[in-house]
Amino acid sequence: MESNECTECDYGTVARYRVTATQEIVQFCDECEALWDAEEDRTSPSVTTIEQFLTVRGLPLLRSGLVPLV
Repeated sequence: MESNECTECDYGTVARYRVTATQEIVQFCDECEALWDAEEDRTSPSVTTIEQFLTVRGLPLLRSGLVPLV
């Protein structure tokens, strides 16, 4: 398994993003949308999705509010 391969779905790619509205840094899968905190070890199961994360914070469900980090 590659280091950026999703451990939840074993198919998607996990990347880091900054949430523009809150400045939080998260990492999530582009396929299943599993989400982890920026520093969380992805060997542990994801407890939320990007959709749930944004909804709880009252943010729009738009990826335009996420800035990819390299």
